[in-house]
Amino acid sequence: MKIVSRILFIVLILIPLVKLEAQKAIPKGYFSSPLSIALSMTGSFSEVRPNHFHSGIDFSVMKKEGLPVYAVADGFVSRIKVSPVGFGNALYIDHPNGFTSVYAHLQNYSDTITSYLRKNQYKSKSFDIDLFPANKKEFIYVKKGQLIGYAGNSGASGGAHLHFELRNTKTENTINPALFGLNIADNYPPFIDFIAVYPEDDNSFVGSSNVNTRFNIKKSGRGYTLVSKDTLSLWGSFSVGAQAFDFNSNQSDRNGFYSMKMYCDNKIFFSMVCDSFSFTESRYVNASIDYAAEYNQGQRIMKSKKLPGNTLSFFKSDTSNGILIFKDAKIHEVKIVVGDVAGNEVNLRFWVKPQQPAGFVQVPVIPDADSSVLFRFDKVNKFETPDLKIEMPLGSLYENIIFRYRKSVGMNSMFSDIHYLHDPEVPLQGRIKVMLKATKLPQKFHSKALLVRIDREGKREPAGGSYENGYVSTTTNQFDGYAIVIDTVAPVIKPYAENTKSRSGLRFTVSDNFSGIRNYQGELNGEWVLVEWDPKNKLMIYRFDNAVHDGKNTFVLSLEDEKGNKSSYTTAFDR
Repeated sequence: MKIVSRILFIVLILIPLVKLEAQKAIPKGYFSSPLSIALSMTGSFSEVRPNHFHSGIDFSVMKKEGLPVYAVADGFVSRIKVSPVGFGNALYIDHPNGFTSVYAHLQNYSDTITSYLRKNQYKSKSFDIDLFPANKKEFIYVKKGQLIGYAGNSGASGGAHLHFELRNTKTENTINPALFGLNIADNYPPFIDFIAVYPEDDNSFVGSSNVNTRFNIKKSGRGYTLVSKDTLSLWGSFSVGAQAFDFNSNQSDRNGFYSMKMYCDNKIFFSMVCDSFSFTESRYVNASIDYAAEYNQGQRIMKSKKLPGNTLSFFKSDTSNGILIFKDAKIHEVKIVVGDVAGNEVNLRFWVKPQQPAGFVQVPVIPDADSSVLFRFDKVNKFETPDLKIEMPLGSLYENIIFRYRKSVGMNSMFSDIHYLHDPEVPLQGRIKVMLKATKLPQKFHSKALLVRIDREGKREPAGGSYENGYVSTTTNQFDGYAIVIDTVAPVIKPYAENTKSRSGLRFTVSDNFSGIRNYQGELNGEWVLVEWDPKNKLMIYRFDNAVHDGKNTFVLSLEDEKGNKSSYTTAFDR
């Protein structure tokens, strides 16, 4: 009996410890500001972005590069990642309390970090680099408030700002930095743009209509009401959507909301509280919004319906998966509440009167088994014609679909028909493999072949891929039109006119006609030198360094695209 008691005692002690590990306590006041100016948010945590949730907070840096950035607490540099895309110049600092701070889109780093970075870039002969100093026991320690870099616009950034994150070091899950007690101005409550009601089957009606219906709203006291009427006539099964945003220190930056909850007759049927998520979850944004509205109009409508393939951790719905059924004789109240981290909330109320439309006839549901092209979200799916093969791994879909396919004659520059795969308004979570038969592709172009994606307006984008065993294949996470094309044109290099007079470096505009630049290299007097690449501005820069010697210097910039087409440019200058 004593042994049982001891075991029980140990279990009771361990349970709260396990819970604390799973739900790491958030320290308030431990982290200081990463900037010396008042913190103003231009992008909030988890706000909806194309194909992902925003993983941190974007802070204003007064629309200019070069503002000093400081370590938010004591720690050591765990990662230095430099990339021409994504986060650009990024820095990661591990702190002793189990959190990691991340600083992205930096213009450059402090002298100590830059010295370590340059040594490794020259060692690997690569501008694009991912370093983990602590793994090599090359610790770079920083103190709270120490200068670590300067805010910038590097990588896939649309303007000068600081992207800042706080992560759980062990799990690498990102956590809303606004929860850590940072002094972020928040002078305004959230706001709701409009709502939408979605019939969930052919026997559901908004009035006499079976289509998705948007309803405009208006301010009413501290909340909102519908513009036209406060009671809707609905019959059947429905999900509800709302487009909502938040203002912080001004009313020009529309940021994402922190929480959204939906109630029917005071019972919650949907909630989203944006505290934390893992990066493997980020693309589930496409399953959580009205993806068709985002694709067509750029709208960001959060929907109550939980698709069966959506495993986003902070997307919560009731046992009916966020779907309401109105088939009784009662009046029902629906309420939507949107909040921010500061505790400000706004709400919208409207009422529903179930009303069967005149002449209503029950439409029979066609069972899944009657369809020969049913793609299931919980299965591996394959589709094949004499000219096309598609392989869809498990987890590619959010829900079952009736797959549609058609093709049309390709254009003059194409070496296949255009194969239209299902509907671009339907999102994919994982990448699917697309293989097009290359019967029209001459052998001499096999190494130059790739797939192109063609949207509804005929706009083309390279989809990558290569020739193998009679097919040109690629992977993609977008339904659309696909065809075979070739790229035989080398990249283009154009020097800036100012290069002849510059005392600081050489600049070049670089571009490729289609497949994109894969490799590049700069050489000075026959030796590799660091060349910075900024794809969004089509810019490459060699900044004069210790490799430049007195007298005549010869610089060569060489480029190669994804299909092996090469070009180079040589210039000489005196120092």
